[in-house]
Amino acid sequence: MTDEFQINRNQSWMHSKRFWVIYIVAIIACKVLFSVLVPTYEYDWLTITLLHAVITFFGFHWQKGIPFFQAGWSQGKYSRLTLWEQIDRGQQYTPTRKFFTIIPIILFMITLHSNGYKGIPFYINAIASFVIVLSKMPRMDRVRLFGINKY
Repeated sequence: MTDEFQINRNQSWMHSKRFWVIYIVAIIACKVLFSVLVPTYEYDWLTITLLHAVITFFGFHWQKGIPFFQAGWSQGKYSRLTLWEQIDRGQQYTPTRKFFTIIPIILFMITLHSNGYKGIPFYINAIASFVIVLSKMPRMDRVRLFGINKY
């Protein structure tokens, strides 16, 4: 089997529309869980946005390589690429990449609506959303700022 036709199992599951639905349902379930456990907490969407930003940053943009070993398959081909850089073999503007880019933007807007445009919550929301969306931009593909996470 040639390399051109091999499937990268590390990212192939992300293309499934069923996974996208599960992803959205998980975010909504977190909101419901916050509402049930702490009904008077006014920063639940902010907390969800921050958790989403931290988890996806480390999952998509920090961790490199393939977490499982398949003898002789990748031959280190993906060892220096993050999961985001592996999606669709690095091709930009695919439906999968668009989906994972639009979710933080939607969370940012929902958080703005629920917490307003003033004060510390706004800045926290804006910075977290800016960092996570910026890291998904095509100009940031394979870029390691200040050499951090280079190896």
